[in-house]
Amino acid sequence: MMRQIESNDTGFTGMWSNSTKFDCGILFSNPQFSDDVFFNKLTGVTCLSEDMVDKSIEHFQKNNLVPYVYSLNYPEFDILLKKKGFSYYDTQHVLKKRTAPSKKTSAVKITHDTIDQWTRIFCEAYDCPNWSKPVTSILEQSLHSVGYFVDESGSSCMALYEKDSVLGLYCLGTVPDKRNRGTAASLIDFASHQVNSRNLEFLMLETYERDGLLEFYSKLGFERLYHKTVYTI
Repeated sequence: MMRQIESNDTGFTGMWSNSTKFDCGILFSNPQFSDDVFFNKLTGVTCLSEDMVDKSIEHFQKNNLVPYVYSLNYPEFDILLKKKGFSYYDTQHVLKKRTAPSKKTSAVKITHDTIDQWTRIFCEAYDCPNWSKPVTSILEQSLHSVGYFVDESGSSCMALYEKDSVLGLYCLGTVPDKRNRGTAASLIDFASHQVNSRNLEFLMLETYERDGLLEFYSKLGFERLYHKTVYTI
């Protein structure tokens, strides 16, 4: 299960960021999202390689990016990172949801003609107006591989990525003045039904400790599977 989820994560991240594969890790980066903890990261680390860490730091610094490194239950790697000057930044929780809700909801799938709508909602939700052009470009290039949706009121957005019998839910957000109205929850319900209709194993998503959304997702039927520790310099 963990292998499926990590494969889904790296597959989706690769749609939004450039990737560099090492022998025992993958480096993702997108200079247009310079301080983003999800789209700029060294992840999937399976060995203690100082050279890989050094090359990652060099790449981050060369491109003026904040260096983020993810550690998945690897205490020896944590020690190496601290030796290299990294410190704890956040915890990313990986959640799954198996059962679909009793009530089926609707969502609007984005097409090439409506990409701007998704971009606007996403950039308002994440307070990143300067990302508008690169996000639009990414959607244009990845629309054939990723399902981008908005709720019927045009208040919330999400991305659905299917890989290895898992449906990954990413980029869930709601514009500030439309929050707490159930629009994000309705998109999650829609995604849950997609798991059933596509005969997939489960719906997964990732959330960060500092965002304080674990209780929200728990009420919607998600359960925690495991977590990754995020370090930065």
